[in-house]
Amino acid sequence: MDDFMHREDVERRVPQLAHYDALTSLPNRALFCESLRKIVRQAGMNHRIISVLVLNIDNFRDVNNTLGPTLGDELLRQLSVRLLECLRIRDMIARLGGDEFGCILVTPDGSADAGIVASKIREVLRQPFELQGHQMTVTASIGMSVYPTDSLDADTLIKNAASALNRSKGAGADMYRFFTAEMNATAIKKLDQENALREALDQNEFVLYYQPKMELIGGRITGVEALIRWNRPGHGLIPPLEFISVLEQTGLINRVGAWVIDSACKQITEWRHAGLGDISISVNVSGRQFSQRNLNRDVIRAIQDNDIDPELLEFELQTERALRENSIDFDLLELELTETSLMTHARRTIDTLKKLKALGIRISIDDFGTGYSSLAYLKRFPVDVLKIDRSFIMNVTTNPADAAITTAIIGMAHSLDVKVVAEGVETVEQFNFLRMRGCDEIQGYYIAQPLPAIEISKLLSSNKKLLNKVDPSVKTILSRV
Repeated sequence: MDDFMHREDVERRVPQLAHYDALTSLPNRALFCESLRKIVRQAGMNHRIISVLVLNIDNFRDVNNTLGPTLGDELLRQLSVRLLECLRIRDMIARLGGDEFGCILVTPDGSADAGIVASKIREVLRQPFELQGHQMTVTASIGMSVYPTDSLDADTLIKNAASALNRSKGAGADMYRFFTAEMNATAIKKLDQENALREALDQNEFVLYYQPKMELIGGRITGVEALIRWNRPGHGLIPPLEFISVLEQTGLINRVGAWVIDSACKQITEWRHAGLGDISISVNVSGRQFSQRNLNRDVIRAIQDNDIDPELLEFELQTERALRENSIDFDLLELELTETSLMTHARRTIDTLKKLKALGIRISIDDFGTGYSSLAYLKRFPVDVLKIDRSFIMNVTTNPADAAITTAIIGMAHSLDVKVVAEGVETVEQFNFLRMRGCDEIQGYYIAQPLPAIEISKLLSSNKKLLNKVDPSVKTILSRV
């Protein structure tokens, strides 16, 4: 009886042993190839894009020689866990043998996912591995092929990815390459940008410009919004739309966000010491940073490290660690979140914002009207300010629908005791419309374009430069500052 049960157990385990890697518990090469063939057959019917990634650890032989095969195996086990974190549930990862791993990505959106995953893999490897008291940092070379661009055959896709891997190794460590020349050229350009962004902080290439916000009744400058620019050598000033997504994909957004807040806090202090008063700064932040669990801890730490009121610093959710080394008084800080960021992790967001709000920090919603725009969530979240998206302001005097929406937002916000800021104001007609509807503040080229700190200092020293831009019919009101 015991022999029968042992044989039955072995028979059950045979498929497991045949299709899964004993060291990492990942699918092995046989299952990887079999799965890719099935996925390719299905993709032909539902028009899916398939990306195949093959990767090696750079100089893995040296790791084995230095630490021994036991720690080499432990490195492979830990690496497999990190690779799984880079993929979605519907994707697949396998250990193909030795230090070689393979990934299958299926998407209806095109092959761009392969480059994003490659960037994620490069980023997760930057954290050291703990190997029984030894810290080891490794990099990987990655090769990619895409169905149906590179081949309609599963085995050929794997061969093409392996060929791209060889080209990646030839380019140096910590690289990735596509099989197709056109896609490879795009990937190389993106990789070059990623590497340049990694150096940008160390080389002090980021700069902040500031755009003032003005009170409609009184004409007082109420604060400024900090807008990051990348002064890349040989390229000039690059706007954030061209590099923020790369920062988010690579995880660099956390470091850059911290730099932005630190720089903004230093600027607040500089303006204060220059006798210009306490000027609030709004900082744009991504939802990825806000989803991190240590937002409130970092905000509190940053505020306490510097002698600045918190409402002087607004930020839009990219600033999870942004105030780390700056002391800011709580009543001068304003957190500015997009609607999407607010709702992505709603329960955690509410808890975090309530803790921050209890300290006296203001909460602002950016781009209002383009996302959920719901009274229900405004009641749930501790909101102080709504910023009407520029897409409504652009045609507010010519499009009845935009006029009605803008008017409704102002009325709704005021009924909830929430302040309203209109973004993208560029004409006197827009200015007058908003003033007549009771909008609290405006921001846009009608007041001033984003300017370097030195130019903002000149504006702050006298509001006359702003008043000179205002329509003469309302100067009388605005001059009562």
